[in-house]
Amino acid sequence: MRAAAVVVGVAVVGMACATPAAAAPSVVIGPGTGYVTTGAPEEWTACSFAAVGYDAAGRLVGLTAGHCVLRPGLPVTLIGNPGAGPVGTTASGHWGPDYGVIELDASKVIPVPSVGGVTVTSIGSASPGQAVCKSGAATGTTCGTVLDVRPDTDILTATPTLWADSGSALVSGTTLVGIASHADSVPVISPTAYASAAASVADLNSRGGVGAGFVPVGAAG
Repeated sequence: MRAAAVVVGVAVVGMACATPAAAAPSVVIGPGTGYVTTGAPEEWTACSFAAVGYDAAGRLVGLTAGHCVLRPGLPVTLIGNPGAGPVGTTASGHWGPDYGVIELDASKVIPVPSVGGVTVTSIGSASPGQAVCKSGAATGTTCGTVLDVRPDTDILTATPTLWADSGSALVSGTTLVGIASHADSVPVISPTAYASAAASVADLNSRGGVGAGFVPVGAAG
């Protein structure tokens, strides 16, 4: 009986020391995935991701529009999956070009290169006449052509966008060339101006910090 008691005691200690396994990441984020930032009412935004990837420090980050990042440290929740809770926080937003960075929670997020038929495997430049498509939370996937590339690096396209498409991916093939910024005129569904993705990443790299050295998850190894 004493031996049995010892065995039982060992089993109880083993159960007490056991810890549950960490939950596997379950939230998918890629080009065009919609999100909201929360904080004070004036800090709420609804926007989209242009691409997700890793920076030079190994952090999982997403590129978006700068005007979607009203200040650093705001919780980010997915439009299609609010029950998952915050999946990251805003890191930085810039206006010239209009791009922003969100640091994502790698314990929750599964980063993917493709959503809604739009894939990002590299960062590049645009040129007039180029065929392009965009993927955003409000209008999904729409396609058109590059109408103009302006001296301020803005790319004007015929791909329509609406509110919440801000930050979405503009691709030529699988190359991210633009980040949705603003309507070029009234009405809102008029031609859209995109921040140059190449100029945005170059500026980000020059500043350092979260997002610097960004490489999309779909890039070749």
